[in-house]
Amino acid sequence: MDAIGTGLDSLGYRFNMIARMARANFEQRLGEAGASFTTWTILESLTVHGPMIQRDLAGSLHVSGQTLARQVDRLVETGWLERGEAERDRRTVRLHLTDEGRAAHRRLQQASREANEQLVAGLSSPEVDQLNDLLARLARNFE
Repeated sequence: MDAIGTGLDSLGYRFNMIARMARANFEQRLGEAGASFTTWTILESLTVHGPMIQRDLAGSLHVSGQTLARQVDRLVETGWLERGEAERDRRTVRLHLTDEGRAAHRRLQQASREANEQLVAGLSSPEVDQLNDLLARLARNFE
C-alpha cells in the first residue's frame, strides 16, 4: 500500500469515516445538552464574533439565508436570540444572544469540550498540536 492508499484504505475514506463518527458523537452530546449542531454553530459564532447581521452570519456558516432564518426563528422563540435593527440600516436584521442564549452556549461549550476530549483520547498534547497543524495544512489544499 502506498502512503495515500486507494479505496477503503485511502486517507479520504478514513477521514470521511472519522468525520462521521466524530460528528455523530458531537451531535449526541449536544443533543443531551439540549441543542443541535446547527444551534451550537449559531450560538458559537455569535459568542465569538458578537452581534451579527443575519445575512453575514449565514455567509459565515455557509448556509442559505432561508435556512438560517428558520433556525433563527426557532432560537428567538426559545429566548436564546433576539433580533434588532442594524445601526445604519433599519431594514437589516442584527442578531444577538440573550442571557438565556449565553447560558445555553456555556452548556453546549462543555458538551463540545467533552466530544473533543473523546476525539483525541490517547494522543499527547504535542500529537494534538501536530494533528491540528496537519489538518490546517490539508485544509489549505482546498483554498
